[in-house]
Amino acid sequence: MATFGWIGFGEMGLPMALRLAGAGHRVHVWGRTPAHLQSALDAGATAATSPAELAEQCDAVFLCVTDGDAVEQVVCGVDGIAERIRPGSLVVDHSTIHPQTTREIAERVRARDAGWVDAPVSGGAAGAATGTLAVFLGGDDADVARVRAWIGAYASNVTHMGPVGSGQIAKSCNQSIVASTVAVLAEVLAYARRCGIDPDRLVDALAGGWADSAIRAVHGHDMAAQRFRRAPGMIILKDLEIVGDMARRHVTPMPVAAAVTALYRSLVTHGYETGGVTSLVQLYGDATKPD
Repeated sequence: MATFGWIGFGEMGLPMALRLAGAGHRVHVWGRTPAHLQSALDAGATAATSPAELAEQCDAVFLCVTDGDAVEQVVCGVDGIAERIRPGSLVVDHSTIHPQTTREIAERVRARDAGWVDAPVSGGAAGAATGTLAVFLGGDDADVARVRAWIGAYASNVTHMGPVGSGQIAKSCNQSIVASTVAVLAEVLAYARRCGIDPDRLVDALAGGWADSAIRAVHGHDMAAQRFRRAPGMIILKDLEIVGDMARRHVTPMPVAAAVTALYRSLVTHGYETGGVTSLVQLYGDATKPD
């Protein structure tokens, strides 16, 4: 058993932290909103007064925050992790951020003789709660070997993709596939309705065929009913912008990802409510009634 720090208690971070504590590890937590920590405290975690204080007590610090700015703040900001991290310890970042940002922040941590593993995840809150997440790791072989067993508390598919930054590149691929799958499902459900068949029945009819997917299984019926999770911001658009920037840097064509990015941008431009990845169904609101 080890002593860990955890920062980030959103819909993904909280169940992951709880599973880590449930595996018998000692967990220290920090967050700007004390109320968000209560479930972890109830599970036996200990609150720290700052990321720096948390870091000096732990064998590894796990992050699961919103974006690159948030990661940089908790690692490199005033009273940040980098100020007092113990030599030989690790930062494991489950956030989804730009690969270049990951590499730059990792260098700050390595300058303190600590290690960095980028470890973005896929599988949603349900996967975090059941311990079945997919995790993409970027880091040195020795650091990755250390974190594998720890991450096993909430993940069933853990893959070392390469050096620091590689986990974030793999996650950008994942997000491109997810967003593109949602986009085509949203339009065919509207198409089916306008052509006179029940889109809800279509969701079930696709099961087991080549058009099946986790997106269909988890979100299909909600999308058919024009239901989507409302939340501040548009996380998937942030992820797609990373894909676009990386594609430009490496001069690799990604026309499908570019088209899907434009669709999500149009949600914001036209004043639609932002939220989870399936909020794209709003673009097809005029197709909710048959001709």
